[in-house]
Amino acid sequence: MAKPPAPPPITRALLAQVLTPVMLVTIDSREQKALIAEIQTNRGVATWSSVDDITLSFRNGVILATRGFGADLMAADVPGISPRRDGQAHVRVHTLLNGEDQAVQTTYACTFRTVGRETIDVVELAYQATHVIESCTADGMRFANDYWISDDESLRKSRQWISPDVGFLTIEDVRQ
Repeated sequence: MAKPPAPPPITRALLAQVLTPVMLVTIDSREQKALIAEIQTNRGVATWSSVDDITLSFRNGVILATRGFGADLMAADVPGISPRRDGQAHVRVHTLLNGEDQAVQTTYACTFRTVGRETIDVVELAYQATHVIESCTADGMRFANDYWISDDESLRKSRQWISPDVGFLTIEDVRQ
């Protein structure tokens, strides 16, 4: 059985043909990419969807929930991200489903660290952004989220941990 053809690479020329604002999501462990578009906003939480109904919900660019990945992040209680929070400790709470479809909460002890200004590439365009790392630990589990924040304090790019099975998602705001 032949493999299906690989999708075309995401380029600025391809994005110019898209009529609605989109973001590019990559499942890092599988190197799978998809464009997502905003489908609704409710009380400051924006939900974005792919054409195959995988959704991500964000508050100010930080992922609060996912659906359609299998091992989804059912909910997250997370603080806002800002370079001004350098060195600040905080708590992050993730709710996942266990093998019996029961909600299990994990509370992570986290710290923000501002790395500094960097030039990042987002689909063929270079941007200046401030890199902030959020390091979190709980029950022997460790992860670090990366956020690249533009001068208007919006997230231009991020790499955020979802769950042990999904791993990290990289989200790039490809809107100019």
